[in-house]
Amino acid sequence: MMCVTTYQRYLRSIAEGSAIERLVFFSDAVFAIAMTLLVVELHVPTVAADDLGPALAELAPEYLSFVLSFAVIGAVWMSHHRKFRAIIKYTQPLLRINLVMLLVVASVPFSTAVLGRYGDVPLSVYIYAASICLIGLLLTAMWMYAWHAKLIDQHVSVDVFRYVLVQSFPIPGIFLLSIPVAAFAGATAAEFTWAAAVPISYIITRVYRARSRMRAGEAEPDSAV
Repeated sequence: MMCVTTYQRYLRSIAEGSAIERLVFFSDAVFAIAMTLLVVELHVPTVAADDLGPALAELAPEYLSFVLSFAVIGAVWMSHHRKFRAIIKYTQPLLRINLVMLLVVASVPFSTAVLGRYGDVPLSVYIYAASICLIGLLLTAMWMYAWHAKLIDQHVSVDVFRYVLVQSFPIPGIFLLSIPVAAFAGATAAEFTWAAAVPISYIITRVYRARSRMRAGEAEPDSAV
């Protein structure tokens, strides 16, 4: 008869399981707080009425940084939400990867403030782009780990898993690419490359779906995870 160790019983009874509600609720709370804190750096200028227009214009870089980060965190939250419709179990490594990702998400208000105030300095681009890239890579790592650890609903096919994986790389890849662009062409050029993330992501996923239909002769998935 196989002997079950105390550690194995600990994993089965406490450290692993299928009740992922607390993980999801905690993650949602961190996303919500991070998105709320983004606006803290925006301050109404204290100036005479005649100077309000120019003073608000000076806030434009900080406001654009706020909008960018709000959109990015919102997109990450949507991806996280969809993935955890498919991930139905948890393990300690999954919790740790999720926690590290949330750590970086919680730091985005800081990197956003740096970018808004020093947007023409390459270092601010390095910090911001690295944080967004790291969030995307950690989210991808979580998806890959969940698949190989069999934490994903069995009804999710390998084709859907790969489809989600393909979708996961363009945005962090673009932000990673912007770091050497900032080093050689300046901060402004690097910031312009971020605008390419959405169309490139769209093109890559459309091409992948078309090739999948040709290869398998099947209809494309109704929606991405």
